[in-house]
Amino acid sequence: MLNVILVLISAVVLLLMFQPRLTQSKSWQATLTPLSSIIGSGFLIIAPLLASVVGVYSPLAVTVIVVLAYAIGNVIRFNIIHAEPLLHDSKTHPVIYKIDLIANAALSFAYVTAVAFYLSLLSSFFLTYIGFSESPNLERALTTTIIVFIATTGFFRGLGGLEKLEAYSMSLQLSIVAALLIGILVYDYNFIATDQQLILDVKDRDWITKVCILSGILLVVQGFETSRFLGEKYSAKIRVQTMRRAQLISGALYIVSVIALLPIVQTLDLANIQIAEIVAATGLAAAVLPLMLIVAAVMSQFSAAVADTVGAGCLASESSRGKLSTNKGYLLVSLLAIMLVWTADLLEIISFASRAFAVYYLLQCVVAIIASSYHYKRSRRLNYYTRYATLAGILTYIVIFAMPAK
Repeated sequence: MLNVILVLISAVVLLLMFQPRLTQSKSWQATLTPLSSIIGSGFLIIAPLLASVVGVYSPLAVTVIVVLAYAIGNVIRFNIIHAEPLLHDSKTHPVIYKIDLIANAALSFAYVTAVAFYLSLLSSFFLTYIGFSESPNLERALTTTIIVFIATTGFFRGLGGLEKLEAYSMSLQLSIVAALLIGILVYDYNFIATDQQLILDVKDRDWITKVCILSGILLVVQGFETSRFLGEKYSAKIRVQTMRRAQLISGALYIVSVIALLPIVQTLDLANIQIAEIVAATGLAAAVLPLMLIVAAVMSQFSAAVADTVGAGCLASESSRGKLSTNKGYLLVSLLAIMLVWTADLLEIISFASRAFAVYYLLQCVVAIIASSYHYKRSRRLNYYTRYATLAGILTYIVIFAMPAK
């Protein structure tokens, strides 16, 4: 009975997602790009990842991570309003322009790597489930095909075309996530009602190592910065509002999912976390969930890759000061991603991409500090200096000391 109910819930949510009020809403369209990137980056992996590091303190850890990410998002929102006008005149404001240019270069590398990584993960996950787990060339070929599809859509249909891909994949993903959370909460209720104990096998680490690992996990919830590069279609006001909305929605989903999934997570081998095992473990709550989550996992990687392609293409156009059109920017990003797929070990370079995201956020804090000096008197300026310098210090620590969970 529960299986039928979960399928119906997913179907109802999917129908609601395709209501004209949403599909025709410019505000919702602008929300989907950052939302796709944030959720696609690590929705399935964050609960077991945190549990492997801090165990029962995972809810507290994810709350701190979400709050810190929101604070960094506030820096980007500040720069959309206050720094963007300064960046249009590189001669009058050369320092802030050069800092932003360096930040964009780091972000470009991160985006290209992320697109290649997400779609390689998608291909690997899909091929494993149909029985082709040991076919690296087939995986690369499938990844290349998907990248070409995204690039072609972006080149011929522009930002609007890519946003439609995001809308379809994200709507399907959110409808499954809604069913997942309800199914898991029913499981949690039974778990508590039967007086079962939550026992997490956490590797013994010193607190400094745990902080370093948690610093790296912060970058799982990145993606909100994509709003910064949607200026060709959306006003600064809309981008600020929709980025905030995307962070609030994704933050709530991350916190609720981490709390709800802990009883399921304790059944996993936390020393060797695999997405396929996470998906299979949800079958403890309802038999239909693993099949639904296979679709959600594929859609999450696809939507995240599309979102980062959007961000990278718009970034390439902005960095070239309009000499390279956004549509051609999508082609350039896709070409570089294909080159990485066939020539690089993505598991090795993804850690560098994570640091590149942190470098971008760090430099955006510097940009915000400089921009605040142009817009506020000394009495208010000190407040912004303190806030953004504190965040810059935290991000500097992340750039230098963040490490993957092992």
